[in-house]
Amino acid sequence: EMETETFDAITQIQAYIREISKMLEVSVHMLHESKFPGENKAASTTVTQTYTMSEAAAKHIASQAEIIFQKSKEADLLIGSLPAEFSSEEEQLLEIERLEQKNKEVGLELKTAIELAGEWQKKVSERIKLVAAEASLVKSPY
Repeated sequence: EMETETFDAITQIQAYIREISKMLEVSVHMLHESKFPGENKAASTTVTQTYTMSEAAAKHIASQAEIIFQKSKEADLLIGSLPAEFSSEEEQLLEIERLEQKNKEVGLELKTAIELAGEWQKKVSERIKLVAAEASLVKSPY
């Protein structure tokens, strides 16, 4: 169960990192486009003019930055919840063997339960047939 939680946390961390990366990419692209609208990349590296961002663009970038920082904090919390060290390959193989043995035991229990249920079903069916046969022998007072 601990390994499942660890893998879930790792998957969440990966998703956070992908989301943060995409948001950073979009934000940098927006900044670049707002500073150098319509110019190609080669020309944009040589432009040395003062730049003022529109209020709407500044608010949007600030909002994106806030979300990025929040996602980073959440990823840090998830990273902090991971175990200090992971199981070695040998420990993992031993755990797999233990789980396989437990699976075999549970499989045998299930097989026994199914066989027992089948026996009970036969007994109940036979009893129903017997009761039905006895009922057909009893004459109705009507």
